[in-house]
Amino acid sequence: METTQNKENQNEIKPYLFLLLATVFWGGSWPIGRWLVSEDVGGDTIPPLMIAIVRYFIVILVFFVLLYWREGTLHSSILIDHWQPIALMGFTSVTVYQIGYLYGEYFTAASDASLIVATNPIWVFILSGLILGEGFSRKKARGIFLSFLGVALVAAFSPNEDAPNPLLGDLFILFAALGYAIYTIIYRYYMNGFDDPSDRPSSLFVITWVSFLGFLLTTPIALILNPEYLNPLQYFTIPNRVWIGTAYLSFLSTVGAYWLYLEAVKRLNASRAAIFINLVPVWGVILSVIFLKELFDPLIHISAFLLISRGIYLVNRNQNE
Repeated sequence: METTQNKENQNEIKPYLFLLLATVFWGGSWPIGRWLVSEDVGGDTIPPLMIAIVRYFIVILVFFVLLYWREGTLHSSILIDHWQPIALMGFTSVTVYQIGYLYGEYFTAASDASLIVATNPIWVFILSGLILGEGFSRKKARGIFLSFLGVALVAAFSPNEDAPNPLLGDLFILFAALGYAIYTIIYRYYMNGFDDPSDRPSSLFVITWVSFLGFLLTTPIALILNPEYLNPLQYFTIPNRVWIGTAYLSFLSTVGAYWLYLEAVKRLNASRAAIFINLVPVWGVILSVIFLKELFDPLIHISAFLLISRGIYLVNRNQNE
């Protein structure tokens, strides 16, 4: 009886541990990203978009293996029929997001970036309202204002003034958040567009092919900006630390965190799981302070986090509450 009770307790705790670990991996992508793109912080490196190419080359190989292992097929026929929305998702979630993320990390502090990108749900709400014609209540408008007030607080008063160009970096991070918000809207529209739920492809199928098409769309841009990488021998000159950093971003921050989050959602409802996403900027700040020795101002960083979190709560709050 006691053993059964212990197993039940473990089963209840496990999804929360999965979520916690996923948020740590996602939060860690911010100091890792800054460490990778900045020679001043980490040492010899490669151009930002080439980091994205190396990362997603690894990611798509892993996702293809996972998709075939879990579902017995790569569903290429579905891709042929639905390539347009999937390509658009790839462009927004990979190309646009990686440009904003990596160039943002180059110019601004990782701790600041992790807070600013947390405004993604605000962008989703704004764009959904504009596209679907939904009205903005006073509470939701106040939520938008509070979130962007938090961003302005970080941009204007961050203690990490030694970054190359904090304002430009913050704008790149907002660009990344906007790109991911567009991806989120397209993803919801696509997944809800099936009359029969049994025809709806799995989220693993979507993220696999989105990653692949995003990789294909990003590669030409990266090679135009860095034509020296048209020479295959150039890849043998990539510093070992870049391989280590991209391995983290590939295996832990992308594939590992995604798997942990999905496993948790299977055991919990999506709304309870989504609450844990608020921990990502917290871990981003903590890990950036620990590993990159970035400056932490309790008044600025905590106030910005509370403003952004309150804003997200207000825009997602039920109209009748």
